[in-house]
Amino acid sequence: MKFTRFSLTALALFSLASLSLAGAEDAAALKLADEVMKAHGAVAWNQVKHVKFTFAVDLAATGEHIFEAKHDWLVRDGSDTVTWKGKTVKVDLFNEAAQAEGDAKAAFARWTNDSFWLIAPLQLRDKGVVLASGGKKSVEGKEYEVLEVSFDHVGLTPTDRYTLYIDPTTKRLVRWDYRPEGQPVVSSARDDHREFNGVWIAIKSPFMDKVIRFTDVSFER
Repeated sequence: MKFTRFSLTALALFSLASLSLAGAEDAAALKLADEVMKAHGAVAWNQVKHVKFTFAVDLAATGEHIFEAKHDWLVRDGSDTVTWKGKTVKVDLFNEAAQAEGDAKAAFARWTNDSFWLIAPLQLRDKGVVLASGGKKSVEGKEYEVLEVSFDHVGLTPTDRYTLYIDPTTKRLVRWDYRPEGQPVVSSARDDHREFNGVWIAIKSPFMDKVIRFTDVSFER
């Protein structure tokens, strides 16, 4: 299973004004992105200092639990302690040299992947994210507002693309198409949105023959 690995370059606080890419995106895309971020709790996210969560993977057909990674993320300090496959590694998210080799490199890759699945809607105005409006689209009988997302030389897989489907009533991200370069498009729902101290996330996402779930979630301000 191939996951995106998107690296946040501004982890702690972001400003909607300062992180926009002037001239690179259309007004409709920026407006929708702001609405999506607000609906997912951007104001509360700006105040979050400590995030804990478990990224879990089950087989869709049987429910068998096949993988999990636990995260203890100090957002403003820029560190994440990752526990997976019998090891625990603390990684410095602000120091590229400290992420370059061995277990630290693997832990950083886990953080980039798992945190993106957790809070992707709150990263739409991060530096290097390029947005374009996709208008409106009907999928399986439901109408969505659409955002096209690409990356300008950021992240571990900068050529990946996403099509985001936004519920026009709630303004929340409810499904996406993942478009890895040179590979088939994979569609995934983002289900069961729940609120954690003002931040809204989808705790369940069917993905190919698996289901990604988030458990033990906390956002502390």
